[in-house]
Amino acid sequence: MKKLLGLFLAVLFISSCDTGLPKIKLVVLLVVDQMRPDLLTRFDDLYTGGFRWLIDNGVSFTNTHHEHSYTATGPGFYVIGTGQYPGPGGALGNSFYDRVLAKIVNCVEDPNAQPIGGDGKARSYIRYATTGIGDWMKSADPLSKVFSIGGKDRSAVFLGGKHPDLVVYYNYHDRFITSDYYIDAVPSWLDNFNQNLNLSSYRDSLWTKSLPESLYLKYAREDYFEGEEDTYRKEPYSPVFPIGFDPEVEPGDEIMGRPWFERFILNLGESVLREEFLGQDDHADLLCISFSAMDWMIHDYGPFSQEIMDACIKLDKYLGDFISNLDRSIGLEHIEFVLTADHGGLPLPEYERAQGRKSGRVNREELIEAYEWIEDEIAEVYAKNLFVRDGADYFFNMEKLRKRNIPLSKPASIIKKYLPKVDGIEKVFTKQEILDADPSDKIMFRLQNMIHIENSPEIMTVVSPGYIYRNPHGTGHGSPYDYDTNVPLLFSRKGRQPRIVSKHVEVADIAPTIGHLLSISYPETVHGTAIEIE
Repeated sequence: MKKLLGLFLAVLFISSCDTGLPKIKLVVLLVVDQMRPDLLTRFDDLYTGGFRWLIDNGVSFTNTHHEHSYTATGPGFYVIGTGQYPGPGGALGNSFYDRVLAKIVNCVEDPNAQPIGGDGKARSYIRYATTGIGDWMKSADPLSKVFSIGGKDRSAVFLGGKHPDLVVYYNYHDRFITSDYYIDAVPSWLDNFNQNLNLSSYRDSLWTKSLPESLYLKYAREDYFEGEEDTYRKEPYSPVFPIGFDPEVEPGDEIMGRPWFERFILNLGESVLREEFLGQDDHADLLCISFSAMDWMIHDYGPFSQEIMDACIKLDKYLGDFISNLDRSIGLEHIEFVLTADHGGLPLPEYERAQGRKSGRVNREELIEAYEWIEDEIAEVYAKNLFVRDGADYFFNMEKLRKRNIPLSKPASIIKKYLPKVDGIEKVFTKQEILDADPSDKIMFRLQNMIHIENSPEIMTVVSPGYIYRNPHGTGHGSPYDYDTNVPLLFSRKGRQPRIVSKHVEVADIAPTIGHLLSISYPETVHGTAIEIE
């Protein structure tokens, strides 16, 4: 009843007030993978392109958080696309153990589908019953078109929802593909786009800096920094500009780790807009664009690196060109832009320690040893083959425990005895302990929103603040702490007065807010609530 009342008031608000803005013909949802809010604010006075326009024409929500604990790409994009927390919907990670299939599955795996447009994995939304923004738009107006493109399959799939017109993703080698879940044959424009990619021409390309050297020393840390991945001419270890492709590497295999890939995505977006006539009539369309290369690059170099500063400067320019083209083809007054991220991330632990903050990498050898102690003791005291371990989480065979009259608390106590001895492991919880916890505790609330009653593991592990599993170089994310949950959020449109809003909002609010702006209804099961923009 509360949801229905809120929806009624939202629709009433939209219909009863004059915003002074023309009708929305196109929603462009931009998601930058692993973009922390400070990647917008730190370089604010350097941006002159797309980020500049979005900031100068947008409402910026600076206290936006994902309210779930496993801040990975799959769960994050699921929340953006559906307005629902990932646990109840079953989006438990990028991959996770499937009890029914008794194996680890990709979150958008579709064993019944076939790839279309080239070699690669067939992906779809088949595992999920929830609907998303595009589905709501099509339900309100069957003539609305919905397209979702990205580097990662899960990014494009989760933004596209259940019944989009098309989802397109990169095959990590040479082309953008889809699956027959969406379409029977590849559109000619996509085939032409792939034919013209010519990724081999990048073999001799070098990623160099866009701005004067002095600015990188002012806005970022030094170029050579211990802890960065060295992805080019690796011997000796020298993570510095310029960055290219080693002779034995096919450029298409690593191009998603370079800023040029984001330009490909935007060029693909322009092809979709042009060939599918998006935004050309009064039936509002949706174009979802996910920038997956940023995640790859931040994992390698960390958010305070000169590489990421330069990647942001280049993306700003690419976005500026894209927005200018949209102005010519549709008119920016008819386009609602939304910019956000699927999660934040931790700076390099080495950088954090240099700033005087506790940080580290979970010791892999210690962790493996703890796993072995746990397995041996549970097998010795109770029985073998009682569980399947997925990372540091444990899926127990509850039927076998019941038959042997073994309460879960018994083997759980063994896991709790050993795992917290590993430096960087903060806490171990049973699923029931999480469900029974006080939701006013921020961390426990985020853990609760990651729980699926049947499908989640019985034992879940939380890393310590400032720690990551990744070793020995690069950085990561995936924790319930604010540095991983805090993301930018901008609603931008030509003619909108720019302002900054510091109140707490959730990423789950994005989908219903788009529904609010379009005056369309959305399911009562949505966890987010519409934000007032105008």
